[in-house]
Amino acid sequence: MGRTKNLRDRLDGLGAHWSEEATYEVVEHYGDPRGEYDAVGDGGLAIVERGERETLVVYGPDAIPWLQGLVTGDLHELVDEGNGQRNAWVNTTGRFVGEARLLHLPELLFFDLEAGTLGNGLMSHLRRHIILEDVTLDDRSDASARITLVGEPAAAALEELAEWQHDIAERPPFFGTWGRWKGEDLILQRQVWSDLPCFDVTCDVAAAEALIEALRQLDDGAVMMGRQAFEILRIEAGVPRFGVELHEKVIPLEAAFDDAVAYDKGCYLGQEIIARLDTLGTPAKLLRRVILEGDDVPEPETEVFPADGKGRKIGHVESAVMSPRFDAPLALAFVKRGHNDVGAQVRIGEAKGRLEALKQIGAPDSE
Repeated sequence: MGRTKNLRDRLDGLGAHWSEEATYEVVEHYGDPRGEYDAVGDGGLAIVERGERETLVVYGPDAIPWLQGLVTGDLHELVDEGNGQRNAWVNTTGRFVGEARLLHLPELLFFDLEAGTLGNGLMSHLRRHIILEDVTLDDRSDASARITLVGEPAAAALEELAEWQHDIAERPPFFGTWGRWKGEDLILQRQVWSDLPCFDVTCDVAAAEALIEALRQLDDGAVMMGRQAFEILRIEAGVPRFGVELHEKVIPLEAAFDDAVAYDKGCYLGQEIIARLDTLGTPAKLLRRVILEGDDVPEPETEVFPADGKGRKIGHVESAVMSPRFDAPLALAFVKRGHNDVGAQVRIGEAKGRLEALKQIGAPDSE
């Protein structure tokens, strides 16, 4: 895990309240999750320490052709250094094995992963498919710290922080750059976790404490944000994440992952199932954002029924929050074919809800 004792002590001093997710510690909040949320809504900057996320580096003469046969996206879109994309690994039935935000850096491919992804199956999946290829898989999770900046001032603060190889403000989603700060190497990637500007900075784990302090000093109004507020922003934007809405029972096309699927790149593991689904029919279920009436936030796995509450269940909730932006409970739920049209009404518990499409993330053109 990319977090030193000194960094943890510093976060404690800033008011961190901790919890566990998939055996990894995360900061839930810093004493006022609603205040953390409101700060970015009012045009401010939030700093999110995310040392629980994992980092995988892949390199070697055969890395690109080998990986091209395992991921759903087209790595040829990453021809220029600094290009990035959202991508996925699936099994022979077309279901998720892992999801990553991928960045082409000089002489290597950099993967930002959800906590627990490598140890829970992805690393063994990748190693199993190396036969004679000259490929190196380097798990740098313990050595790397991840810090996310969210809010309108994010790009300006980062431009002031360091000298970067590319103009940060011009980077499309998932593209990135690299630079140096006080002798430390930094990697930056534009992310899509919210409707607000969002950037990840990755540094050596030993530099994270000082980097957070430097970022706080760049913006007097910057707040530290924990997972609770960050999850509200994510679910409001309709962006699924691996290990929550995306898992071994889900095909990418069921979860608005079209930007991470290249339909014309040729063969890859699981391609036949995805291509057949795209060509011959619609998915058995789709992930929808649901705006609910009332004040009750449903628990994960709560069943979804038709609006009249009659008949068999038509889906289930994966995650939910109380949304200040919508002034209503908001859920991400899988809803079965024939019941998941955008605008359709459903019932979750005692509350009626309206289905909305997830955020569509277009694959940017290479620069």
